[in-house]
Amino acid sequence: MMIKTPLELYKHLNQSNCRRCMLPSCMAFSVAVIQGQKKLSDCPLLSEEKINELSGGIVQKKSMSEEQEVHLAALRQELSQQDLRDVARRLDLPLKNESVGVKCLGKYFWIDGQGEMVSECHRNNWVHIPVLHYLLQSKGRQPIGKWITFSDIENSGGKEAFFARRCEQEMSRLAKEQTEVFYEILDLFEVEEIEDLQGKIDADKSFLLLPLPGVPFLINYWEPEDAFPAKLNILFDTTVSENSNVESIYTLGRGMVEMFEQLIHKHSG
Repeated sequence: MMIKTPLELYKHLNQSNCRRCMLPSCMAFSVAVIQGQKKLSDCPLLSEEKINELSGGIVQKKSMSEEQEVHLAALRQELSQQDLRDVARRLDLPLKNESVGVKCLGKYFWIDGQGEMVSECHRNNWVHIPVLHYLLQSKGRQPIGKWITFSDIENSGGKEAFFARRCEQEMSRLAKEQTEVFYEILDLFEVEEIEDLQGKIDADKSFLLLPLPGVPFLINYWEPEDAFPAKLNILFDTTVSENSNVESIYTLGRGMVEMFEQLIHKHSG
């Protein structure tokens, strides 16, 4: 029995969407298994017999983590050819022990001349890749306070639906299901609550996060009310393409959602 698509695998699952695999649905779990991001054993409702039956027939695509490692190796190679002192001067970043410091969500990540990253936080590719790209490509442009959607970012064509579904909608779900905890988690990352947007945005809550210097994320959340469901969107400064690129923005958005979900799960546990 060959299983080549998420739908084929989905037919063998419990389909209860219990989320105990840390994903929002059984279909999302099926996609993650086919892409190599999850193992069948990560589903607590699959018996050992069923896992053994299915394992030999799954045809996996190249996993996202494998693709990220290839991308990361290329960025490291490119950075190794740069003088970190010049990079630090260009972007006005601190230097310490021959490493340059980049602040991400209130925490410093230190990058050495070979592109290796050290931090008090756990190293994740969703931080590492955007940070290296920032060091290599950012023009150090300061935000000007004018906001655009993801679809307005340069070269975003075709990716806006993924960002809406996997970043904005998933973050909205977390905010709706665990509102107080969600707000508490945001406070951990030097988030600034914005109360005056000059009438341009009428959200119940607006928060400014800084996952990279000069690359603010403006998170706007509307709480559910009567017949109106909860809604969340993420806006970006019009200068965003001068400091980052659409792939890094998407990666940061996905990474923050995963991190918030893990923290909420840990808090609930």
